[in-house]
Amino acid sequence: MPCQDAGLLSMASAKEMKQKVIIEGKCIFLREVVLSDATATYCKWLNDTEVNQYMECRFEKATVKKLRDYINDKKNDPDNLLLAIVSKAKNRHIGNIKIGPINHIHKFAKIGIIIGEKSFWRRGFATEAVKLAVDYAFNTLGLHKLTAGVYANNSASVRVFEKCGFVKEGIEKKQYYCNGQYLDCVSFGLLKDEYKHQAYGM
Repeated sequence: MPCQDAGLLSMASAKEMKQKVIIEGKCIFLREVVLSDATATYCKWLNDTEVNQYMECRFEKATVKKLRDYINDKKNDPDNLLLAIVSKAKNRHIGNIKIGPINHIHKFAKIGIIIGEKSFWRRGFATEAVKLAVDYAFNTLGLHKLTAGVYANNSASVRVFEKCGFVKEGIEKKQYYCNGQYLDCVSFGLLKDEYKHQAYGM
């Protein structure tokens, strides 16, 4: 269900749309994050200093209750789409990808990703998830642009977004405090027209 011309979806329509989201890939699929995903394993991801080192959640200990509150909040928010990344081979929840907040007037949104299961790192799952989310954002949600902000020394995430066609649009100098120092943030962007050219050779 593409966005209406004015870019405005009713809350009821947005919630209904979320519940129907299943985005199939080769090795993974994306679906809405649900309350049953709020497990001790999910908490472990967010409390793992290797996993969370570039995430703002690292400043507060994750609990199942906090996760349930967060999931509920996103389920009821028409401006955010929180999707679980699920391994098809093992039917295992391995991470999340979020599209949002969505600006329905100007038709742009941020995108962020976490692969919480470290055994799935460096195997192409993040790249596949971003590509699936990008395709959905442009071709189903009708968005015009996607953006992402990445800590400059997070080389793995930088590579993922570059592989998916995002381009560096700027540097926010000394934006984030991490491991005793201030780090730059790399601002990435991808326009729908650029994506179509890459994906379809248009």
